[in-house]
Amino acid sequence: MIKVITFDLDDTLWAINPVIDKANQRMLDWMNSHAPKFSQTYNHQGIDQLREEIVANKPHLKNDLSQIRVALIQLGLSRCGYEASERLAQQAFDVYFSARNDVDLFAGTEAQLSALKKTYQIGALTNGNADLEQVGIDHLFDFYFNSAQIGVSKPHPDFFTKALEHTGLSAECFIHIGDHPQHDIAGAQTMGMRTIWMNPEQKSWPSDQRRPCEEIQHLDQLSAAVANIHGH
Repeated sequence: MIKVITFDLDDTLWAINPVIDKANQRMLDWMNSHAPKFSQTYNHQGIDQLREEIVANKPHLKNDLSQIRVALIQLGLSRCGYEASERLAQQAFDVYFSARNDVDLFAGTEAQLSALKKTYQIGALTNGNADLEQVGIDHLFDFYFNSAQIGVSKPHPDFFTKALEHTGLSAECFIHIGDHPQHDIAGAQTMGMRTIWMNPEQKSWPSDQRRPCEEIQHLDQLSAAVANIHGH
């Protein structure tokens, strides 16, 4: 019997690319007033290049997107000649992080989560660093784990094992919902969980992977998909 439903967050409950673009721009706008050399030196592409450099040189941070962001800001500030860059970097990160959690939920998100929570435990399993309290939906979740907390990222089995250990339930009691065929669907399948693929762009399923139990394009289809799985 299904007792727990877990969700990926980015690109499952909201579109992440416009959020990151907005967050980068707000950070650059803030830098323009507080560390103008940074915003004059780095654009969105330059930020991406700093991130790649940090990931390559500090692989121990690879599962912690917040620490990667702070580190790339510090690196950029130091290269622009700013001393005490740690304080500036944290202030800039706070600006970025506030915008990173200013998301536009997909239509039906809150209604579906509220309805499902009446019957199931609801969890979030994300490789990202969204703060559900800042997003404003933490009250709809019973538990939340991200890659920084666990030290690995989906599809690593240890990520899903954390949810099993937290609930004390077997994988057969879980449905995991996510947008990524490998990170979400294959990762959960490997553990024996049921799966629902969130596919708003109606992409083709990879031919070399086992299909999910259900596929939805809109979250208002979720309750029916859960009911189909539960019924079987």
